[in-house]
Amino acid sequence: MNRPVSMLSSILPVLLYVVSQLWVVNDALPYIQLCDQYPFYPPCRFQLSSEKRNENREFIRLRRNEFNPSTYDYIRFGKKSSGFQDSKKVSKIAVELPHIPNRREISDDHLKQFGISDEQRLFRRITNNYDISVRPVRNASTVVNVYMGLTLTHIFNIDERNQVLALNVWVEQNWHDERIQWDPTEFGNISKLTLGTQYLWTPDIVLYNNTNDPHIYQIIGQIIRSYKLAAQWAPPAKVYSICKLDVRFFPFDDQLCILEFGSWIYDQSQLDVQIMERFDGKDPFTRDSFMENGEWEIVANRTRKVLRGRQTIFPTIVFELHLRRRVLFFIYNVIVPCVMLSVLTMMQFVLPCESGEKITLGLTVLLAYSVFSFNIAENMPETSEVIPLIAIYLMGIMGISGLSVCLSVLVLNMRHGAAHNYRAPKWLHFIAYRILGQFFGKSSSKTRRKPVESIDDTKDIISRILMKRIEKDNEQEVLIEEWNYISGVFDRFFFCCIFFLTGAATLTLLLLAPRFSHRDFDWQV
Repeated sequence: MNRPVSMLSSILPVLLYVVSQLWVVNDALPYIQLCDQYPFYPPCRFQLSSEKRNENREFIRLRRNEFNPSTYDYIRFGKKSSGFQDSKKVSKIAVELPHIPNRREISDDHLKQFGISDEQRLFRRITNNYDISVRPVRNASTVVNVYMGLTLTHIFNIDERNQVLALNVWVEQNWHDERIQWDPTEFGNISKLTLGTQYLWTPDIVLYNNTNDPHIYQIIGQIIRSYKLAAQWAPPAKVYSICKLDVRFFPFDDQLCILEFGSWIYDQSQLDVQIMERFDGKDPFTRDSFMENGEWEIVANRTRKVLRGRQTIFPTIVFELHLRRRVLFFIYNVIVPCVMLSVLTMMQFVLPCESGEKITLGLTVLLAYSVFSFNIAENMPETSEVIPLIAIYLMGIMGISGLSVCLSVLVLNMRHGAAHNYRAPKWLHFIAYRILGQFFGKSSSKTRRKPVESIDDTKDIISRILMKRIEKDNEQEVLIEEWNYISGVFDRFFFCCIFFLTGAATLTLLLLAPRFSHRDFDWQV
């Protein structure tokens, strides 16, 4: 009989110790949760003084761990030499703690008692038991309407080679959250509250035609909540959008680039994206904070809504940009050098044949065109769908330059025709003297032979030989002057032809450009 009693007496202190620990810890849990949100709450800073610690260093501390801020030191008990804890001392220490409120007692009034501000109380009211992974509706069949707008701040870059448009924008989003509402009179007339996105649900709006990371937002930003269930969120983003460039009229080209935004997870039955209606009546795609770009200017923009998908419908907001290239840079760096090279091409027909540099000048200009066209091709997209107008123009000018070299060779052959001691063909003589000579010939259209006495009347043999030599020299001189005249006529004629071809090519380039032909830009439907 004594043995069971002794066993019971030894077990009873242990049971009392365990029960006392459970009572203190369970009652402290709501308090600890409160301290997790409000570490500056006065009871959270409570700690027993050293005078209240017994010789075995028994104490209770409710404070954030100094070495591991992510954890709390709830209760720590010292041990006696016997290895058991005295339940009376534990209870006494627990009684000396400030009143630890339970879950029902942690209210707004209780927070006011310890100096918690209205904004902090409202923050606790909103975030308490809020699940950010669930749509902000009370009925599962309710559709969340997200109203979207876009503020363009800067055109960062347009990569013609990779056909990528880089923009800095603000993605504006408004929606209603049915789980959040409050009475402003209970919280110091606070009608709006700014919260971080880690506390509230946000739409999973992404850029569908993005070429980079789908998470486009540079800064998550803050959500502005209203007591009328409204939420406003406008995070800044740097977007890299696919933009299929039409370089047919480069550098006088206009481009249409689109940005397609929509939900990645929710379909139309759960989340519907709508076009934002601004209070000032402005377009939802605004440029109020836009910084001008040195290469591109925005001619127009528009916003429309489309539905993507077949079985599952995903609403999409499409923002369209009509961009126009600023042409001044390319006029000075592309068009003007082309015209100057064309002038040099024509100058080889003005250069005298005796200089021996006509072919050299033509080949030098042709080489310059080749290098120039190569530099332009480096900035063009690698596509075979269309050929840029400037590339066609350069190929045409290069063809004209090559033709001028061939014509210069022909003129040089005419110039040295007398060296072969043959007269010009009748058809060439007719063209040079009768047709072209009227427009491109000199004042003396034909060289006359010098009069030579008949050698029949001269009986002297020496005189007869001299007369034959003079007659031969006169014929050679006539051939030289005749070929010089023909080559000069064709030189001037070819100059006019090259001038006409170069001018026609340049004029065609300007007339085919959209901004010079006054053609309307076609928006995509």
